[in-house]
This record gives sequence, C-alpha cells and structure tokens, in this order.
Amino acid sequence: MKKMKPDRRVGRTRRILSEALMSLIIEKGYEKTTVQDIIDRANVGRSTFYAHFLDKDALLRSGFDNLRDALSKKGIGNRDGWAVALDLFQHAQSHYPLYKAMVGKHSWDMIQQYAQKFLFSLIRDHLKPKGSARKKTPVPLDIAAHFIVSSFLALLTWWLEHKMPHTAEQMTEIFKGLTKPGVDAGLGFET
Repeated sequence: MKKMKPDRRVGRTRRILSEALMSLIIEKGYEKTTVQDIIDRANVGRSTFYAHFLDKDALLRSGFDNLRDALSKKGIGNRDGWAVALDLFQHAQSHYPLYKAMVGKHSWDMIQQYAQKFLFSLIRDHLKPKGSARKKTPVPLDIAAHFIVSSFLALLTWWLEHKMPHTAEQMTEIFKGLTKPGVDAGLGFET
C-alpha cells in the first residue's frame, strides 16, 4: 500500500495561521486576539480557519504539537532524561517574546495543562525501562513523573516571570540539582 504524502497546502495554511496567532499574541496578547484577527492577519477565509481548527485554543495547542513532535524526534530514550529540560529551556529562550506575552495569562495556564500531560507521559515512559535498576521503594513511577514535570513547569514559569536571569543551560543544571537527588532517592536509583 502506497503511503500518502501530506498535502503541502494544508501544512502551509496551518503554518500561516499559527504564525499569525503568534505575532498577534506578542502584539496584543492571547486573550485580546480573536479568530477574526487571526484570519485577517493570515489573509484566509473564516471557513478555511474552521476547516483546520475548532477555535483559537486548538490553534494555540497545535503550536505545542509541533514542539512535542520535535522533542519526540530527538527522543530521550537514548539521551540523558534531563536533556529534554535543556531543549525546553532553550526553546523558551529563543522564543522569549512569545512566552513573555503568555506567562501568567489564561493561555499560559492552558499551555501548562497541555504540557503537563505530554511531558508526564514522556518522562514516565523514560523512567519505565529503568524500573529494573530500582530498589524497592514506596514512590510509584507515576508520582515521580508528575513531580518532575510539575517542578519543571514551576521553574520555567519563575524563569520567564523574572526575565530569564540565567541561561537555559544554567536553568537546566538548577532544575537537575533540585530534583534529581530526590527523584533518585524516591525511586531507589543508585546515585
């Protein structure tokens, strides 16, 4: 069976809509941006927008899907599990105006909820193979994964709210220093 190629027009339209939303978020904020603003900026019709997205929240989440896909392609299975933190800090650093426009707002809450779900499954799946190296401990993997992700998102939020006073690399080391000892002890990993 022949594999279907993705339609380039669909990808182009979705990219144009996403770029329009991102530029509008930086200019006027997510909450004040309307679907009409997005379609005007992207120069597409309303029916085109709704053929691709249910609403502006779905459009915003699709941008996160692109980040998720990029992280998944890098894979953390063969990398140090903390490397994903560096990838995310670097992404925030390189897109600071966008992150700054969203932090502390409804859009940030929505992104954090979406990120929590994605990162939780990514981290849990990364910890599973290491289960054989664990001593018997009372901390289930799901709780450890939730702790790691929640800690990361809290630290990312702090960093953005304080105008990134440290580099992405420094933040990764801070995150690792704060969380790794507790996670290793809680999961019974040899340190």
